[in-house]
Amino acid sequence: MKFKRPCVKHIYPIYSINETVFRIGAQLGITKEFVDPSGQLLALANQLNGKPLSLVIENLKEMYPTLTTEDIEFGIDLLDQADVLEEYCELPIIDDRYIPNIHYFRRYLKDINKCIDIQRNINESSVLLLGLGGGGANVLTLLAGLGPKQLTIVDYDTVELSNLGRQLLYKQDDIGLSKAKVAEREFRKMNSSVALKAITKKIESSADVYELILESKATIVICVMDEPPFTAQRRVNEAIIKAGVPCIFGGSQISRGRIYSVIPGITGCFDCLNIHYTKTSPNFVGQFLGFQKINFSPPTIAYGPAIFQLSAVLADEFVRVLTNYTPPMSLSTQFEVNFEDGASFCHDPWPRYEEDCPTCGDGNVEDWEIFSYYSDEKEYETWT
Repeated sequence: MKFKRPCVKHIYPIYSINETVFRIGAQLGITKEFVDPSGQLLALANQLNGKPLSLVIENLKEMYPTLTTEDIEFGIDLLDQADVLEEYCELPIIDDRYIPNIHYFRRYLKDINKCIDIQRNINESSVLLLGLGGGGANVLTLLAGLGPKQLTIVDYDTVELSNLGRQLLYKQDDIGLSKAKVAEREFRKMNSSVALKAITKKIESSADVYELILESKATIVICVMDEPPFTAQRRVNEAIIKAGVPCIFGGSQISRGRIYSVIPGITGCFDCLNIHYTKTSPNFVGQFLGFQKINFSPPTIAYGPAIFQLSAVLADEFVRVLTNYTPPMSLSTQFEVNFEDGASFCHDPWPRYEEDCPTCGDGNVEDWEIFSYYSDEKEYETWT
């Protein structure tokens, strides 16, 4: 028996439907239903509240003298197979704001010690957040509730009235002020235990990003910059590969949001994605070049409720990539959220092109036409 103090997860209620059926849990897709005419399994479930296994067995035998130890252990195995049990553990002394996070992780793990470790992992992380616009401002608010040890935030822009429909971290009185400074002020009101550094800086090269990663001692990067389009993502990609630090990228396009994550040396990187599209989509290079040539400058398209959806996915994916409490959704694929109907799906995955990629592999940048159309390719060649 793998449990010493088996416990029905406290996040699930135990209740009878009728005289022969009971349930554990009260959520569609999670609730487990048990047919139990004798009532013995229900009695066992109610005993599994953190008592030592030996005491559980003793109590059940007193209630039902015909039961054997093997019978009781079989019942525990049935409940374990239903994924409703965990090993009992006292919650440690921890900031009360994080206790609900730990309870959430209990849905996914059978050992509460591991749930506690997930939160501790977050609390020990150092995060570099690039961009404090629609996505970044809202992700920052969510990070306050997650509690990384250290957080560095970067943006060069100032607050404008047109931001306030979706970037609710900022207020009307902040118009004209530095986003980084305002975000720092507001974040400290939410969680003063996080070591926060705000930097007002326009990122103009891969070297800028690399220096920020080193200075912040970042263990993970969240990139929600969107200017210049595509080039911004490539700059960050180049820097995280050089630094060996994972990154979650996110952006919004009219009525859809998309995120993807890069773990250096494990997943394909952003340049691998460019190579993948070059190899698999005959019109990719022509489409990219055509878009670059027109210098399209769209109006700001940002609907607050939609941006909040994307921001929530980004923040959760940050935790998934950092802790693997449940598998990440965006490794080697683009995870897309459709704001119109609430659906989400993964695009076809792309591999790591170790022999072809000039950034995370041994490839030559000159072998791929696509890279010549990025605005700072010459700068990148000089820097590397």
